[in-house]
Amino acid sequence: MDRIGVGFWGGMAVNELIDCISLADQKGYESAYLIESFADAFGVLSACARETSKIILATGVATVFTRNPTTIATAAATVDAISAGRFRLGLGIGHSEIHRARDNPEPGRPFPFDRPLRRLRETTDVVRTILKGATEGKHVNYSGQIFRITDYEPWLHPYRDTIPCYFGALSEKTLALAGEIADGILPIFVPLDSVPEVLSAVQRGARRVGRDPSAIDIGCYLPCCVSPDPAAAKRAMQYVTAIHITAYGLYAQYFERHGHAETVARMRACAARGDMDGAAALVADEMVDAFAVYGSAEQCHQKITRYREAGVTLPIVYPIHPTFTNYLPDAAARDGIRYTIEALAPG
Repeated sequence: MDRIGVGFWGGMAVNELIDCISLADQKGYESAYLIESFADAFGVLSACARETSKIILATGVATVFTRNPTTIATAAATVDAISAGRFRLGLGIGHSEIHRARDNPEPGRPFPFDRPLRRLRETTDVVRTILKGATEGKHVNYSGQIFRITDYEPWLHPYRDTIPCYFGALSEKTLALAGEIADGILPIFVPLDSVPEVLSAVQRGARRVGRDPSAIDIGCYLPCCVSPDPAAAKRAMQYVTAIHITAYGLYAQYFERHGHAETVARMRACAARGDMDGAAALVADEMVDAFAVYGSAEQCHQKITRYREAGVTLPIVYPIHPTFTNYLPDAAARDGIRYTIEALAPG
């Protein structure tokens, strides 16, 4: 059976989200990924660990500027223990816009958003060092450019001495870093014809440190909308694209690099006026068709297969409902996500 994951962005209450991950477990999905903006990802995944039996549970992703690495290690070890080794730690840099709004509440102590790649590298190192130290009953010492730990005794009881670590990545540098030190990647909005570029960046990083490039799992979030109305499905994908581009500089820069600088500027101008309908309307067919998976279940399966053939080893369904215009919870989102999970289940 081909591996396939599912990613969750919100759109429903926490208990409904847990029910959806249980549904994915029952339907045979390999893994489930949860971002941390709409609920505490580690807390929800801990609850899911008691409600599921086979599915791998993952942060998708937890950001390295939100928590310090010792806190991440403790949270990761907790979910891994409750799930009996079914946890996967997705890490990423995150977005400066979110950190300014959410993580910087003390005027006298501004939250730094600098050296993101170094912070991602060192966070990964520290988490792994703490898990090893906890397993072996040893104090942890670490000296990096950002983090320094002296004689820390981790009071943890990890299920494993190591946990697979996947990086959310958009840029060539982050993909290459994943090739050096991560177990896999979790990009999004990857055009089908850009998969070789993603693979090349990961492979460069791996070869730089003497790793076998085939050891890195090539995960990829695929925004999916299963609907008998292709026009409605495409419109939902246009809104998804517009929301990410207009809210987050990293996504705006990413689409600019892919040749859409003029469209990005016009979309952000619309959003600044509060016109998200106008911003979504600017997403051209060729722009959304490059990465979106939508239409009938058969059409969606076919495009997912094309991603596999291009080199994606773990397609991750990112369910979007046909009436999507924002990420807030509503019944249509819940029902549409469940419908997509069932329609694109493996087997």
